[in-house]
Amino acid sequence: MYIYRKKIMLLFIFFYNTTACLFSNLMQQKAPDNLIQTTVNATSHAKIKCLMLSLNEDPIFLQLAKVIQFDLEFTDQISVELKKTDTEPDNKVLANLFKNDVSLCGFLKEESVDKNNNDSRIISVTMKEPSSGQSVFQKKFKFNDKSIVCDAHAISDILLPALTGQHGPMLSTLAYCKQLSNKCKAICISDYACKQEKVLYTSHRINLAPRWHTQAPVLFFSQITRENSKLMSIDIMSNSLKVVCPYDGLNMQPSFSEDGSKAILCMSGKKNSELYLYDQNICKKLKKKIFTQLTNNGENNVSPCYLPNNDVVFCSDFETGQPQIYLLDTKNKTTKRVTNGKGYCAAPSYCKKNNSIVFCRLVNGYFQLFTMDLDNKKATEKQLTFDNASKQEPVWSECGNYIAFSVDYLHPKAYKNVPQIAVLNTTSKKTKILTFDDKPKSFPCWTGKTYYS
Repeated sequence: MYIYRKKIMLLFIFFYNTTACLFSNLMQQKAPDNLIQTTVNATSHAKIKCLMLSLNEDPIFLQLAKVIQFDLEFTDQISVELKKTDTEPDNKVLANLFKNDVSLCGFLKEESVDKNNNDSRIISVTMKEPSSGQSVFQKKFKFNDKSIVCDAHAISDILLPALTGQHGPMLSTLAYCKQLSNKCKAICISDYACKQEKVLYTSHRINLAPRWHTQAPVLFFSQITRENSKLMSIDIMSNSLKVVCPYDGLNMQPSFSEDGSKAILCMSGKKNSELYLYDQNICKKLKKKIFTQLTNNGENNVSPCYLPNNDVVFCSDFETGQPQIYLLDTKNKTTKRVTNGKGYCAAPSYCKKNNSIVFCRLVNGYFQLFTMDLDNKKATEKQLTFDNASKQEPVWSECGNYIAFSVDYLHPKAYKNVPQIAVLNTTSKKTKILTFDDKPKSFPCWTGKTYYS
């Protein structure tokens, strides 16, 4: 039993080391606006200057306005100044604003209370072009005092593409781990900006590596015990908890097909970690759980990503002794290494929108973010980050413009590095730290659906 437990711990250590920082130094102090430039040679683009006026001094209304301001500025395309006012300025005043380089003027005004729902209020959002006074956007929205963050994000989700032509991650949900104590790591979900956090599940065990189902409102995660890592699931709507895979060794990191009927996951039994396919239709037909082994290289295989064409991107150390990124052709049953075979690569994540993967590579003692376009036959690696802070477990937003990850952050009160959730804008090359308390966060996982409210 002792030898068996030792094997389990060694497998877990391998998995954890592919996502944990090995050589972390103190990160630079945070900027006052929680913005960190991650590339020294990034091209500077002029932002659209927007003056947003709130015609209501109610604290709840102003909170709504501030979330909309955050959403618009999150894109790094718009700079928003939020002010309170009693009256809407006329065209003459707007023309003077244009002379001061204001390109957009927004008005947030409460219209009335929804007669059909006493809890709902109605806000009118108008955006005008100052030089002409013409409206470029005008729409009314419902909002509720009890769901300010969610309602504000819903407004921004419609407003942003009208102004920039691009969609953002405003309606998405982040899942991640939050370490409450040395022996307790909880599973949390929040809005994309981590403004509304909810502890979804906690226990006196380590819970980690959350993974979303592609269709159902279900989150999967692994729970570490002395004997194994059990694969668990929790229904977001009913909060019901299930044990999915209680088998020996590792049971973790399921990646689902687009229709949700298939999943590829890591399982080890009493040996090394291999990838297995679970097909729901086959299991229903045979009336039992069947796991088809996809890899059989005798080494450790983790972090599978199920691609739309049924191929699999994953991480393995079977060739070089250090983790590399591989592509498994499930039709021809061939495996091809896509990274260069040098160094330490880990934690791939796939985005359908741009057909690319993002992963971590160890560079000069720090894990940096790299991307690879799978349309490119040469499979060229592109480095995104360069600063002295390790980034772990990157994951794409559904729109393909943002990457969430955990990063070493120097906590001003704890005087030590505390892993926090951050997001990289792949266009501006800027990173925003989203969480700031003294509890370490890890394993962010994104879904385009709204589950946190």
